[in-house]
Amino acid sequence: MSEMEPDDAGIDALLRHSMDAPVPRLPSDFEQRVMRAVTHESANLDRYGRMVLTGYGLASIAVSGAVMRGQGLGWEMIAAAILGPLAVVAAIPWARRIGHIR
Repeated sequence: MSEMEPDDAGIDALLRHSMDAPVPRLPSDFEQRVMRAVTHESANLDRYGRMVLTGYGLASIAVSGAVMRGQGLGWEMIAAAILGPLAVVAAIPWARRIGHIR
């Protein structure tokens, strides 16, 4: 084994101490408590959840487009890479209605 730097010894000791600690566990009724809280706030969660999901989606589209453009891809390829999966997701409810799939 190679010699450790002074910082490495401290990190090693910290990791060993952390690994000796007991594994954290959730209370047995954790799931029920979360579900109670979620159903209690479901109307607000639905509205705000949609807003957050929409904002996240728009931000991820913008960032993905900027990264792909920075890598030298043309706008046609970027549009296909972004709109293709969106078209597939939009087609799922239509396909379910056609195929009577639940």
